[in-house]
Amino acid sequence: MEQGKQEVDGRREIASRNTGWANAIAHKLTQWNVAPNTISLMSVFFSMVGCGLLLSTIFFGLNKYVAYILFAGCVQCRLLCNLFDGMVAVEGGKKTPNGDLYNDMPDRFADAFFIVPVGYIVGGIGVELAWLAALNAIMTAYFRWIGAYKTHNHYFNGPMAKQHRMAVLTFGSIIAAACIPFGYDQIVYLAALGIMNIGLVATLFNRLYLMTHTDKQ
Repeated sequence: MEQGKQEVDGRREIASRNTGWANAIAHKLTQWNVAPNTISLMSVFFSMVGCGLLLSTIFFGLNKYVAYILFAGCVQCRLLCNLFDGMVAVEGGKKTPNGDLYNDMPDRFADAFFIVPVGYIVGGIGVELAWLAALNAIMTAYFRWIGAYKTHNHYFNGPMAKQHRMAVLTFGSIIAAACIPFGYDQIVYLAALGIMNIGLVATLFNRLYLMTHTDKQ
């Protein structure tokens, strides 16, 4: 199977899924009867918290060091939710008829809640770049589903797939926090948005190429 390609069940290959700590946590969540759909929705919760943290630096004067670091933490919590919802559903045997919807739709909101406020931190053209990145992120998922309909395979290929977007936001926030004393935090976030947009456009072209050059199986 090509790298980045998964069968029509739409499950992305995640290396962490095979680690001991991930399986231990997923087992506990299954024992506690936590529904995978609830875990999926928690990704939206963490994205809203992250959004609130960044906007609070603008409207309520929240300390930027605190906001940027906690924002990066929220991004990672979102990724953990994306990891454990699938593990509880599949390995834990708690799949539901609407699980695919809960697995995918919250991610679209989470992307927007994480990306858009970064633009408001930057200001100016950063606002437009953030909304453009959020739109492009949604389009990558749309292209993936069109590819699944056409070829019976989901294509999770980058170079700016979900995990890559979240990595850019995480490292961008940490670097931005380190640059606050020099007044360069906005420039760091602007660079992150630029990198994200370029990568997202490349991802769209890559997935379009894959879906048009793969025979339906």
